Amino acid sequence: MPRYAASRVLPATVEDVWAVLEDAERFPVWWPGVDRVEPSVRRAVAPGALWKVEGRNQVSLLRRSPQLSGTLLVFEVVPLSRLVFQLTDARVDAGLELAATEDGQTAATLTVEAPRFSGVGRAFPSQALASLAALVRPADA
Repeated sequence: MPRYAASRVLPATVEDVWAVLEDAERFPVWWPGVDRVEPSVRRAVAPGALWKVEGRNQVSLLRRSPQLSGTLLVFEVVPLSRLVFQLTDARVDAGLELAATEDGQTAATLTVEAPRFSGVGRAFPSQALASLAALVRPADA
């Protein structure tokens, strides 16, 4: 399966970024192709947690968008540092690494592995990180 990665400095502290990641309801705001998430447990970001995911069903003749409905399974959680999960129905594996920068921001690297022709392509991790950056950007910026 193809593997795609992107890195970006996010304009927020690691703690602020992690707070967004822990809020399952905010996942569709930054993850392309997902409209709604419903976690099955109270601690949505914990190893073994399952989320019901509803994706967009947009059909396009020119470009295939990801169809990401089904189940999200959280594999690994290292608080404030690493989150690994899989969208099981779409067979999309993702890993997000976070590290604090000297200026109080967050260096983020997102790696995504997905089947060919799934609608998840080279630009996908960059799009997700751009949306995450917009979500965590302070209101006065």
